[in-house]
Amino acid sequence: MDANIQEKVREYWQERASKYSGGNASTTDDVWLREAEISAAIETLRDLPLPRNAQALDVGCGDGYSTLRIAQSFPCFMFLGIDYSEGMIRIARQRQESERELGSRTSFALGDVTNLEPACGDRFYDLVLSDRCLINLGSIEKQRDAIAQIARHTRPGAFYVAIENFVEGHDNMNAARSSVGLAPIPVRWHNQYFREEDFADAAARFFEVIHIKDFSSSYYFATRVIYAAMCRMRGETPDYHHEIHQLAVKLPWIGQFSPVRMAVMRRK
Repeated sequence: MDANIQEKVREYWQERASKYSGGNASTTDDVWLREAEISAAIETLRDLPLPRNAQALDVGCGDGYSTLRIAQSFPCFMFLGIDYSEGMIRIARQRQESERELGSRTSFALGDVTNLEPACGDRFYDLVLSDRCLINLGSIEKQRDAIAQIARHTRPGAFYVAIENFVEGHDNMNAARSSVGLAPIPVRWHNQYFREEDFADAAARFFEVIHIKDFSSSYYFATRVIYAAMCRMRGETPDYHHEIHQLAVKLPWIGQFSPVRMAVMRRK
């Protein structure tokens, strides 16, 4: 992806920040997917041997909604959220001001995952998070560079929890859709999904992969396959606010029918 296209991606997120300011749909129209991501992140972090006063970095934090929700569940953690969209950071700071009890231990700053030093200086973190961040980089080379940047600011033995999109789960979802007569869902123009092999190779230089969680598989199967097929039968347009999304968040994690996966890794 050349510089002009990368700037268009940034403008896309700027426009979403302006359009959805004050709501929780700025980073995805599927607000219940966002709830699934937050719940899975909180559950995962509770199981990790993190220090009581952990220093956490959320790269590509968007409007800060997820960062602040996670911070509420870990009252001794310090969080820095960074994003390269000025509009998103503006919303994040507004959210922070309304959450006064979080103000002393959360902060937000402009930052670029491909060059973290201006935002992070020489600091190291006990926990780094990314949530559909690296998929906005236009090539595996840029994604590799971003993972190297994250590793540079992760303490040895500390953790990187990445929620990113993968081709294999996306293909499985579309195969299931095809089985009930639905058209495939394309990868959006501004996204570069990982192939499992490429992600593992890029991460292996710096991290030990503890496990991969297909936390949104059942959610995607329920909403993108079953609900979508029902809408097609009824001649209806799928609605992200339909109750099935809220219910699907609570389903057990089964299969691999979602592009959105979580990789839990420890810094070497």
